[in-house]
Amino acid sequence: MKEKIQATVEGFLPELWAMTQEMYENPELGLAEVHASKLLRDWLTRQGFAVEENFHGLPTAFRAVYGSGKPVLGFLCEYDALPEIGHGCGHDLIGVISAGAAAALKETVDAHGGTLVVYGTPDEEITCTKVQLTDEGAFDELDVALMLHPYQKTCGRMGSIGIYPVQYEFFGKKCHANEAGPGSDCINALDAAVTAYLNISQAKQYLDANIYGIINNGGTLPNIIPDYASLRYYIRCDEERKTRRAVERVTRCAQGAADSVGAELKITQYLCPTQTLLLNEPLLQAFEENMTALGEPVVVEEGNRLSTDAGNVSFRVPTLHGMIGIHSCQGLDLHTEAFAAQTVTESGREATRLGVCGLAGVGYDLLTKPELLAAVRADFDRGIREQNEKVQWYEVK
Repeated sequence: MKEKIQATVEGFLPELWAMTQEMYENPELGLAEVHASKLLRDWLTRQGFAVEENFHGLPTAFRAVYGSGKPVLGFLCEYDALPEIGHGCGHDLIGVISAGAAAALKETVDAHGGTLVVYGTPDEEITCTKVQLTDEGAFDELDVALMLHPYQKTCGRMGSIGIYPVQYEFFGKKCHANEAGPGSDCINALDAAVTAYLNISQAKQYLDANIYGIINNGGTLPNIIPDYASLRYYIRCDEERKTRRAVERVTRCAQGAADSVGAELKITQYLCPTQTLLLNEPLLQAFEENMTALGEPVVVEEGNRLSTDAGNVSFRVPTLHGMIGIHSCQGLDLHTEAFAAQTVTESGREATRLGVCGLAGVGYDLLTKPELLAAVRADFDRGIREQNEKVQWYEVK
């Protein structure tokens, strides 16, 4: 049956490839992916999927359904580009691979039952809409969520790091610079921000976290003592307990700086925080077996350097977020124009073919092997339990 699925993929691969090229040539920023979203919606409609637009109030999001009953498999699409770079993260392949894999499984669903759901999830890069969709229960209908992301090599066990975006705003009292000094009631908000920045730079040496920030507002003129200044930080960690510890320490640095000059401090999350990927061993094994059967080598990538809003999905339902290799990208970093250019080469086309076939192969196994689905769920429950225990241990400590 998998040979038949692969033949189906070969049949519509030219259509998928045409969509990839169209997205590459017309990159759209997050929440403005009007053309890319329509390309995928229209193609899925032609494949017999029932398509819902404006999903959860997001104009470029969608939900496309084929079949009915259990199990319910979700395929996550991304299609947003980067400013000035275009598709330097390969999102012109992600949506096409997910849509193609779902469409390739229609006959399997017709024969064995089950439901295929393709989600259009815009703006992974900035607003991370999968976080909103997860929080609003959009993926609760799923037994498993599946997607592949372009990379230099094919791997499944790479994991990810979570991102906690935080903004520290300092409120002081404005005055002319000549009036500042001893005896003045002026409060320099920028002094508080700079002190906080320096304190955090020292503290992060003792934290198991990647912490970097900017002063995004520090006043307007040098002869006006600013009554407002602000810092924005990304705090990146590979475990929730490490994130909590880092956020607490950084916040104490900011509060101490505000107190030292008499400023008020306001703390906000200016973007949605993303979680680490909760890896699922049975899903990873299924992915590796299917890719190996296609002749694609699967490697283990050490270190978690990347972030994705699919991490939040993985804490709600079992999730596979594998990496599909564009082999001409060896030595090229993501988020570069050079990487973007490789997505529409022959190597990018082969990655698309292998990605669709491999992801469809995992879907076929889930639809036809109840024991695999049960193992996936058991591993997910174990992973959630262990994560909760780690967080509880930290809170006790």
